Amino acid sequence: MLYTFLAVSSGAVAALWFGAFTPLLIVTPEGADSLREFAPIELKATETQDQQGTIQEWPQLFGPLSNSTQPDSVAQKISWADAQPEIAWRKEIGSGYSSPIIAGGQAIVLHRVDDEEIAVAYDLKTGNLNWEYRYPTQYICPNPPHSSGPYSTPLVDGNYVYIQSAEGVLRCLTLTGGELVWEKNYSEDYEVPENVFAVGHTPTLDGDRLILNIGGKPEAGVISIDKQNGDVLWTATDFGASYAKPVLATIHDKRFCFVLTAEEAVALNPENGEVYWNFPFKAIAEDFVNATTPVVFGDVVIFTAYQAGTIYLRIQPDGQFEELRRDKRTLVSQFNPLTCLDGKLYGWHFSDKSFRCVDLASGQLQWKWVSGLGRGTHLISGDSIFLIGESGKVAVVKRNPEELEILEVPTEPILKEPAFSAPAMSAGMILIRNEEELVCLKVVE
Repeated sequence: MLYTFLAVSSGAVAALWFGAFTPLLIVTPEGADSLREFAPIELKATETQDQQGTIQEWPQLFGPLSNSTQPDSVAQKISWADAQPEIAWRKEIGSGYSSPIIAGGQAIVLHRVDDEEIAVAYDLKTGNLNWEYRYPTQYICPNPPHSSGPYSTPLVDGNYVYIQSAEGVLRCLTLTGGELVWEKNYSEDYEVPENVFAVGHTPTLDGDRLILNIGGKPEAGVISIDKQNGDVLWTATDFGASYAKPVLATIHDKRFCFVLTAEEAVALNPENGEVYWNFPFKAIAEDFVNATTPVVFGDVVIFTAYQAGTIYLRIQPDGQFEELRRDKRTLVSQFNPLTCLDGKLYGWHFSDKSFRCVDLASGQLQWKWVSGLGRGTHLISGDSIFLIGESGKVAVVKRNPEELEILEVPTEPILKEPAFSAPAMSAGMILIRNEEELVCLKVVE
């Protein structure tokens, strides 16, 4: 059944001040939505994303395009006939927030049972075990009840799988059999201090290199390594590690790597680690971490963090930036991913746990949905937006920037709460997990 809700944009106007930010004009509508007026952002059609990965599958965190979307060439409508999607199979697994991925027809997940972390590959269609690789771990999270890991998500490139432990050891395995190729302990090599939680950054693939935000010392906050053997190619910055993934882009014919580190937003040259610019951007409270991956659309770059808000920057032809907008109310993510498509920004707002659509040019809230899913993650396939909340419930809304259309209402919990990990989609299947189970859903009729 289709449910439609129109966004409300009328109402009284009041000027408010938010901390050190400039005064913002707030529109208080007659309805439940709180909209504001901003100076418009001129959107440009600059080609930005460095596209890598296997297009037909989901070989890394947030998919083949690193933006939680399926490419148009393989996009499928997500729906189900009954009250919830059909469960193709489910497997008992251990702890961790690491997200599942799909590559080579396999569902790959990294988890922990007792004092071992385990990388496992199941056949995507049948759920049969293909291989597993185990290694010991002694890590205990200093901030219970949060997980003792692993947090980092595997990455597949060609016939190799890269996995990172809760203690910061990066390993390269074969995709077909899970055999160890090489391993490196960058946390030990670069004296990485213990973070609030387990090591949680996920590598970004850049051709023959991987880029990691390890938070090492000295001047090894971000490193680039040779993917063939793990040798370090360059190091840069003295900033700590966050839980966000580095993002690659080419803007004005200049290559960038945008990294939200533990305490600063950074832009650098992925070829040699040269830092173009950086500025402080983090939560006020020391026990909160930066965890949302930056977003690039055209020549606009978006950073968001709990308490710090969301900042929109325009990259200039000389590589520097112009600040366009700061916002603490319309869409701010604590750790949930954001996606920008066709000039519309989709994601979860931290305060009311609503899923929102925001017009990038105007800054106006198009619509929001307080669904009862809790904060969550999403993926987009064509006009379908699949949502999974921390509640373990799933739902589908339409990618319609004009109005909220609910295509599938929230199910009963498929997973036990909390379910924090991002989903993965391929061949009409979606993988979801918590710290007890990996579930494969059939979502294409």
